[in-house]
Amino acid sequence: MSRDRMNDLELRAYGEIARALAMVAFSIADGEPATEATSLASHFPNAPRPIFRQSVFKYLGRDLWRLRILQPLDDTGKNYAYHFTFACDVKEADRVAQQNWEHGPSLLELLETFIFHFENYGKEWHDFSSEIYVPFGRNGRLAPVLDALASISYVEKTAEGYVWLDVEPVMRVLESLRSAYPTLWASDGEHSP
Repeated sequence: MSRDRMNDLELRAYGEIARALAMVAFSIADGEPATEATSLASHFPNAPRPIFRQSVFKYLGRDLWRLRILQPLDDTGKNYAYHFTFACDVKEADRVAQQNWEHGPSLLELLETFIFHFENYGKEWHDFSSEIYVPFGRNGRLAPVLDALASISYVEKTAEGYVWLDVEPVMRVLESLRSAYPTLWASDGEHSP
């Protein structure tokens, strides 16, 4: 895949990844505790709700902002913001991402954000796995994005679920996590109990 152009299958996968990420961002924003939601409302009284607050989810906010799915409420002027409102209905995020992909991350970068967030947010509920050769996605919650990834050979759909075929993005995300959180992994690279 060229950064300058995507074919129709890549563009479909790109949009499905973006929609899945937008839905995660929306559920995070919509699930803010009442005290935090009230505080955000007082700081941004005219902003539509819910407000997505970027904290540890910086790549999620960054990528969705670049795709014009999120709109910053407090742009620092340094290509960074902490609070966002949704610029589109999350159900339309795939279409918005497809229209704005040239402004957004590459397909590989967006896929890495997807892997990072589903590995760390709602992994069990979505039946997500970053483990190689371990089937996942059996409950169908991620079927649209996983089917799109299967069409471009990142995963394979099997009778047991989906399995990773292209392990490079998975390994890059896991290595990044190991570097950032070394105490979570044993010295031989195995996940600690």
